[in-house]
Amino acid sequence: MAPDLAPFAAIPLWAVLSVFAAHFLGFYIRGAFGFGSNMPIILLTTWLLGPHHAVVLVVITASAAQVHLLPQGFKSADWPVTRPLLTGMAIGITVGTWVFTKLAADWLILLMGGLIASVVLMDRLRVLERPPALIDPRSRAASLGLALVSGLVGTVSGGGGLYFLVVYLKLACKTAAGLRGTNMVLSGIFILLRLGLLILAGFVSWNVAAEAALLMPAVLLGTWAGTKSFHAIDAQRFYNALQILLLAAAFALLVKGGLRLV
Repeated sequence: MAPDLAPFAAIPLWAVLSVFAAHFLGFYIRGAFGFGSNMPIILLTTWLLGPHHAVVLVVITASAAQVHLLPQGFKSADWPVTRPLLTGMAIGITVGTWVFTKLAADWLILLMGGLIASVVLMDRLRVLERPPALIDPRSRAASLGLALVSGLVGTVSGGGGLYFLVVYLKLACKTAAGLRGTNMVLSGIFILLRLGLLILAGFVSWNVAAEAALLMPAVLLGTWAGTKSFHAIDAQRFYNALQILLLAAAFALLVKGGLRLV
């Protein structure tokens, strides 16, 4: 995208409105459940913007929405648990960013669809809650491996990487406050490191930054609305419906990527 173009100049008005709606929906989900905003946004906006543009845009908006939570996380995080995870995630994010920058759009669409479908299926089938008997999920090797995979998958697919750490964190963190703080630190560092590496790789232009700034009202309004409606919705039914929609969208991306490579 040329740096002198106005924000969203390359797509029609209906597509721009759809991008705003996708960000509102994604951050509504984050406001209601505390996680999960990136995947629905990526799956919807990839069709409109292309995979690289869609991922870079959501990384910027998610960074702006997440950064204010970091001070809370630093105060209450379980640091003996957090430090080794940050090391593994940093390695995974670095490798994932390299893959993201090297893949052509068609291959990235195919890979994103496959990775997101796999993450949602593992979550729905609770695969990560039943680790093999020979693996101690609280061991240093397991935590480092999970963190590396989390960083790699989340960076290439655009979202969903932290699902790989859910079970480990529930086992490893001693208190609910420590679990919440650790999640905040990991989420914040995850998104900010991705943003920094994308800037270094030349994927963040002033044009895309301006688009992200225009999206912030939708991001903030979605987060506020989701937080307000948290107690008024049937969480399990909503989450089940969301998983089905994410799977359908991910498989659609798989088909699209596959057809474009044929």
